[in-house]
Amino acid sequence: MKTASPELIALLAGAGQFVMADLYTITLVGGSVLRYSAAPTALSANGYTFALGPKFERSKTKVVIGTQVDELEVRIYTEPTDLVGGVPFLQAAWQGQLDGALLQLERAFMPSYGDTSPGTVILFAGRISDIECTRTGVDLKCRSHLELLNIQMPRRLWQASCTHAFGDAMCQFDRSSMQAIFPAGPGSTPVQIATSVTPSPPSLYIQGSLIGVTGANAGSSRTVASMSGGWVYVKLAFLSPISPGDQFQLLPGCDRTVSTCTNVFNNAIHFGGFPNIPTPETAV
Repeated sequence: MKTASPELIALLAGAGQFVMADLYTITLVGGSVLRYSAAPTALSANGYTFALGPKFERSKTKVVIGTQVDELEVRIYTEPTDLVGGVPFLQAAWQGQLDGALLQLERAFMPSYGDTSPGTVILFAGRISDIECTRTGVDLKCRSHLELLNIQMPRRLWQASCTHAFGDAMCQFDRSSMQAIFPAGPGSTPVQIATSVTPSPPSLYIQGSLIGVTGANAGSSRTVASMSGGWVYVKLAFLSPISPGDQFQLLPGCDRTVSTCTNVFNNAIHFGGFPNIPTPETAV
C-alpha cells in the first residue's frame, strides 16, 4: 500500500488535471545524497531541492501483495557537466561510487507545474545491485529492500571471529574515544591524505573510518585501506578534491579477533565471537 497526504488524495480525487514528475534520490555508501528531477526543470519537494541533472529512463513499477522482491531498471544518460562531487557522473560510476547505493523513486503530483505542496508518493525504494557503464550512460539494476529477507542466516553465528558491528549496541565500544582529528597535508589527493597522526598500534585505524570535517568533503566517510609513511589510503576515492588544511576525523577499525578486542580496546567482555571453536579446516 502506498501512503499519500490528505492534500494529495484530495487532488487525485477532485482535480480535473494535474502534472506529474519523477524525483530520484541516490544515497551513496559514504553518506552523500544526490537528488535529481526528471522534469524539465529543478523542483523542490518535501523540503529538498531536486536538481536538473542527467536524463533518466526507467522500467515500470508495480505493487504486489506479499514478499516478492521488486526490481527497477534505470538508464541514466549523462553529460560531461553532470558531476558527483567534483567527478563527472560517468567516471564516478566507473570508479564504484554508486556501488551499494540506495535509490528511491518518488512521483510528485502538482496542480500546476512547480507546486509540489500536495506531496509525493514513493514508487520504489531499494539498493543498486548491478551497474554497467557504457559510452553514453549508466545502466542500473535495483532490487527492493525485501531482498534482505532472502538471506538465510541466523542472528548469531558460531565462529571464532566477532559477529558484532564495531561500535554498535552489542559491541558497546565508543569509537570516538580513540579518534584523531588532523588537517590534510600538502600533496593530498582524493585517494591518499597526508597526515601527522602516528597510531599506536600501527594498525589501529586500518578498516576504520575517515570522515571529512571541513572542506569540500565535509560529512563524507570512507573506509581506511592502509596507513603508512605519513599517508592515509582509502578504499574508495573521495568525490571532491582535498585542499591542504581540510580537517578529517579518523575512527579506529577492528579485525574482530579476541586479541585486538582485549589488548587494544579493553572490550573483551563484549566480544561476540567464540575463539575456541576450531577452524573449518581442522573441525573434523
